[in-house]
Amino acid sequence: MRTGLFMAIAMSMIAPVAIAAPADIPLAGANSGKATTLRRGQSARVELQTNASTGYTWKVDTDRGISVTLVATVATRPGMVGAPSVAAYRIVGARRGMYRIVFRYMRPWEGKAVRTLTYIVRIV
Repeated sequence: MRTGLFMAIAMSMIAPVAIAAPADIPLAGANSGKATTLRRGQSARVELQTNASTGYTWKVDTDRGISVTLVATVATRPGMVGAPSVAAYRIVGARRGMYRIVFRYMRPWEGKAVRTLTYIVRIV
């Protein structure tokens, strides 16, 4: 009994502690021509409505030196077939400079975007 209690106390003392990472900055100003400023290594996020059941997806084009990663796609109405979703992207700048990120909402086989969003990011 004492050994079990001792182990429980010892484990609680060495258990990993979650350290909150800095929150992503929401990236705003699509197609405005205004730049969002980030520090090197700081991240921003973009959340875009999508509906893959229609064949449309977001295609991302960007300059070298900045990373854009799809981190999640969340259904807006879980369990409902054909319902829209929200695609969340994380943007991280590795090098200083001005970068352009272009999101094109399109069906890959058609080759033509029905919506285009352009963001400008300045990494300092």
